[in-house]
Amino acid sequence: MSDPEQIATRYLLGELTEREQTALEEKYFTDPQLFDQVVSAETELVDDYARGRLSPQMRQQFEQAYLAHPQRRERLRFAETLAARLDQVDASGVAAKQSIRVESWWARFSSLVQGEQRALAFSMMLVVLFLTLGSVWLGFKARRAGQELAQTQAQQAAQEQRERQLQQQLADERTRNRELMAELEKARAEKPQTGPAPPESSAPAFVTLLLFASGIRGTETGSAPALTVPRGTQQVRLQLNLKDNSYQRYQVQLRAIGGQEIFSRRNLKPQATKTGARFVFSLSEAKFSTGDYMLTLRGVAQDGEVEDVSKSLFRIEKK
Repeated sequence: MSDPEQIATRYLLGELTEREQTALEEKYFTDPQLFDQVVSAETELVDDYARGRLSPQMRQQFEQAYLAHPQRRERLRFAETLAARLDQVDASGVAAKQSIRVESWWARFSSLVQGEQRALAFSMMLVVLFLTLGSVWLGFKARRAGQELAQTQAQQAAQEQRERQLQQQLADERTRNRELMAELEKARAEKPQTGPAPPESSAPAFVTLLLFASGIRGTETGSAPALTVPRGTQQVRLQLNLKDNSYQRYQVQLRAIGGQEIFSRRNLKPQATKTGARFVFSLSEAKFSTGDYMLTLRGVAQDGEVEDVSKSLFRIEKK
């Protein structure tokens, strides 16, 4: 509808869309004409409800949308009391005014300002304006609070969903790693022996442990991955995969749980991959003994601040 008062009435009955409500509320306290239209529409709407002149459908909308706030219910009780008082004033002069048409309580109320009850009428008018302003402001604040709460809840839900996805990816990678190791062991067992069996002392030149940077909370979920280092192995390689490469430089530190630092590096840049990036560290197997270790990755922001990226817990088993 184009009629401003009809738009104000639809706003009070909760019929406007979210965008229309926001546009009206932004102009309400800066546009005197719009303020007068909303006050007039609210006055007529409350008066019609108090006098039973609303249709059943509008009456239901009025009760659900407008009377949902205590301050607006107080506004209605004031209007009903004022309407009853005006009816008494009308009744006292009914013999001389039978030909005068029935007007709204607001129009008849404003006429009191010209009569003998000017002081009382002026006081009531101030109360009406205060209640009207307060009721519209209350609706505006309640709707803004609801929007902020919904936005906060949506952000929290998105963050929780991302954390669940990262945890699931880590679990999937660990499962895949175990499956690959099982397939490798099976292939070795099924490989036909064409020559003499290798001596028991033979061992791979290096062994590799695959780790995934899943945030500083990653150590809280699932069991820590383990790497078996056979006797005679020369090197242990640690591969740390990054899904989100958001820093230009990194720092890394490896420590034994409950022990000393094994190694640390600064000003590192990862190798880019199709799925993100990765770090590969090769260390002598002599630096390790059977036990638990923590690999900590930190990112260096543009302002020089160092932030924790991930903490990866793993275990070494030496034979």
